[in-house]
Amino acid sequence: MASLNAFPDFPSPGEITVCERGGRICSLPANEVNASLSCKLLSYPEINIGRELFHHAATHIREDRRTIMMPVNETLLKRITRTFFEEGTVEALKEAANYASTQYNPLIGSIARYMLIVVSIGNHIKLFLKPHLKDQGIDSVAKYSQTKDWSKSAIRYISWHPNCFKIAIAASDDTIRVYSDEPNIVPILKSGAQKFVGSLAWRPFASGELAVGCQNGVLVWNIDPNSLIARPLSQAVQLKYKQHYPVTSVEWSPNGCLLSTASINNPDILIWDVDQNRQVPLRRVGPPCALLKWSPTGTRLCCTTVGNVFRVWQTNKWIPDRWTINHGTIQSIVWSNSGSHLLFVTTEDSFLYCLGFVEDEVFTSTLVPKSALPVADLSKILIDQVEVGGRPQALAWCPQSQYLAITFKDTSAIAIFNTVINRTQLNISPACFLTGTGIENASCICFQLNLGRRSNEKMKTVLTIGWSSGRIQYFPFV
Repeated sequence: MASLNAFPDFPSPGEITVCERGGRICSLPANEVNASLSCKLLSYPEINIGRELFHHAATHIREDRRTIMMPVNETLLKRITRTFFEEGTVEALKEAANYASTQYNPLIGSIARYMLIVVSIGNHIKLFLKPHLKDQGIDSVAKYSQTKDWSKSAIRYISWHPNCFKIAIAASDDTIRVYSDEPNIVPILKSGAQKFVGSLAWRPFASGELAVGCQNGVLVWNIDPNSLIARPLSQAVQLKYKQHYPVTSVEWSPNGCLLSTASINNPDILIWDVDQNRQVPLRRVGPPCALLKWSPTGTRLCCTTVGNVFRVWQTNKWIPDRWTINHGTIQSIVWSNSGSHLLFVTTEDSFLYCLGFVEDEVFTSTLVPKSALPVADLSKILIDQVEVGGRPQALAWCPQSQYLAITFKDTSAIAIFNTVINRTQLNISPACFLTGTGIENASCICFQLNLGRRSNEKMKTVLTIGWSSGRIQYFPFV
C-alpha cells in the first residue's frame, strides 16, 4: 500500500514546484515562476480572480421589510393575508399569534399558537426521518462540495471543455468566466437565478453549451463567442423539477446526449434530455444524492449520497449495484480512462479506496466478499516540519490515468501519485507534493481533458489548480 511517508521532501525554501519532466520534478525560485510558465504555456490564459473584483451583497444582514415601510393601520385579516403571500404560512401564523392575542381577538391568537405547535412537531418528525434536511442553504452546499472552504473560496469550481481549449471558472460572486485561446474575449455568465454554484459541466461535442448546478436548479448556457461579453438570462435555459434543488452535481454522458443531475434534498437522480426539455427520475428509497460521475465509456454512472450508501448504475439497463461504507459519506470519486477502476475517499478516514470492474463484475476472488480495497494511506504526517495529508477533500485523475492528484481538508499541500493499470491491478506510487505561495490553499483541482497543440513542447497532461487567493496555476507533465 502506498503512503505519504515515501514522498520526496519539499523544494528548498523560496522555491516552488512548477512541472514534472520525464519523471523528474522541476522547481524554481518563486520570483521566476510566472516567467517560466509563460514560456512553456504560451496560449494558456493568465487568470487571477482577486477579491477586489467581487461585489458581494451583505447576505448576513437582513432587514425586516416591514420596518422600511411607513406604518399604516391594517386590519388583522389584511396583515395576515399580506404576510402569507410575502413570507409564507408559518410567518402568517406567527403574525396572527403575536398581534391577535394583544390587540385583537385572543381566540385567534390561541388558535394560531396551537397551529404553530403542530407545525413544529411535524417538522421535528420530518427531521427525525430525514436528518439530511437539517442542513439547508449555503451550508449544505458547502458540506458536500468538492471545493475546499467552498463558502469562502474565491474560486468555487473549474471545468475544462472535453473537446476544445476552453475553461469555465465559477467565482464566489455567482459569475462564471469562460477563458479560451482568445485572450481578448472573456464571456461572463451571470443571472439572478444563478446562485450558489456547486457544479459545472461542458457538453461534449458542443463547443459552447455549459450546464450549471446551483441553488435554483440547473441553468444550461449556450455561449456564442462572437456575441457580447455579458450574457443575459435569455441565453440560459433553466431546468427545474419539483424539489430537485439545490443541484450539487451535473454530469453529461460521454456522448453528450444525456445530462444527469443530483440534489442533496432529493433521493432521485434526474436524467435529462435537454434538447426536448424532458427528464426521467431514477427512483430509489434512501438518502438524497450528492455527487455523480459517469465512467468515460458511458457504461456506468456512480452516484454517492449524503449517507453511507453509494450506487453504481449500469446504464444499458439502468440497474444499480448498491454499496455501503462503514463510516461517514463518500467525499470524492474518479474513474479510470477505461472505466475499469473507481477510486474514492470518504469523510471519516484517510485512505484511498479502489473498486475494480471487469466484464460487469468486481474482480475479487470467489472466496472473498466483494469489497473496496484500500490502495493508499493518506494519514497526516510531518515532512520538513510541515503537516501534509489527512482527510481528503477532492480527487482528480488525468485522462490517461497516469497521474492522480489529491487535496486535503486540513492541510494545504497537494499530493501527486503515479498510477499504472494492468487490467485488474492498479499500481500506485508517490510522485511529489505541490504547494502554493505564502498561505495559499488549493481550493479546487482538475486535469485538462483535451490538450491539442497548446505549447511549444509536447505535454502529457496539465493539472489546473485554483488557489484560495483566486490564482489559477497550470502544472504541466512533460
